[in-house]
Amino acid sequence: MNYLKIFIVVLISVFTLTLQAQITVVTADKGPAANGDGLCYSLPATLFRVDVDLKKIEHIPGPLAGYTEKYLGTSDYLKESSVDYSVVDVDVHPVTIADEKASYYIVFSDKISKEDRPPVVVLTPFGTLRSVNMEIQTGEPAVISKEENKTIILAGDEDDFKYKAGYNRKKVVDTVIRKITVDTMTINKFLFRTSWADKTEDEKAEEAARQIHSIRESRMNLLTGYHEVNFGESIVYMDKQLQKLEQQYLELFLGKERITAEHHTYFVYPAKEQMQKTLLETRSGDKLLFDVEIKGVNSIKPVSTALNNIIYYRIPADALVKITFNGKTLFSNLYPVSQLGTVTGISVYKAGVLFDPVTGVPVQLLKH
Repeated sequence: MNYLKIFIVVLISVFTLTLQAQITVVTADKGPAANGDGLCYSLPATLFRVDVDLKKIEHIPGPLAGYTEKYLGTSDYLKESSVDYSVVDVDVHPVTIADEKASYYIVFSDKISKEDRPPVVVLTPFGTLRSVNMEIQTGEPAVISKEENKTIILAGDEDDFKYKAGYNRKKVVDTVIRKITVDTMTINKFLFRTSWADKTEDEKAEEAARQIHSIRESRMNLLTGYHEVNFGESIVYMDKQLQKLEQQYLELFLGKERITAEHHTYFVYPAKEQMQKTLLETRSGDKLLFDVEIKGVNSIKPVSTALNNIIYYRIPADALVKITFNGKTLFSNLYPVSQLGTVTGISVYKAGVLFDPVTGVPVQLLKH
């Protein structure tokens, strides 16, 4: 159906002397007819673009979490990793597209009378009707934004912990005693052999705890004037650096949080057989849902048979669009949704009709 987007303005003129009907509209699968010319058009459909801004909080346990109670004396630390989401902002934009499941073929008769004017059909850039038998100026083609997904780090560093790779090795000094016997005298010669060995996790935790104690002692000495030096405003900078260093060592035991902002774009096409769509589901089971509930449908009976000089269009249904996260409503608004409405028709014999480019309903009728 790509050729629907190619034709913007179609002008068909045929001149004969009979009084046969000018056009006949049939479903697209039944055209084109062998006895006439024509073109296809589609009814408008409503596509929703949903932009969601999320706040993601990752809880990352420290590599020395198992020794927190032993060396820090507290049970308030992260014991396992987890991720929490919260929705910061939701925005919904309806976009009009061509409904390829509702396409029709306009068959132009090869004979018209002298009294009849040749039919003039104007399509929108995406293949829906703009006008019949009325010449108008068409606007710029509608552009549907592409899907966007991006992540911004708001707080927290990378997943790795500083000093996790530090102090993993220790120096081991072995003493070798060589006994030298000369006659009746024995001489002990001491040799020192140095090597490196891996520290155990317990030794790493003990070393990190010592560093925390040393940093706190350094801060106390700095703030109480132990050095008897006037550092001036530099004391503020030094204190902040010591606090930062202490926090990095504490994270080895207590764990840390990593906060990021995520932007996601979703495109949702509501249909009668699918009125709800899951946009996002977290590992904890929280769901971001897109719900559509029909609130009002026109009572006009749908047209199913092909009639002469009748152009088919669709009256949209009023639908309530809701965005919910974890059972909480974040967005709610009423929109006309074309594909949930009713198909009917309007006569264009000796008349011109202007259609709304968004909903596809007639907005102006002009008798010739």
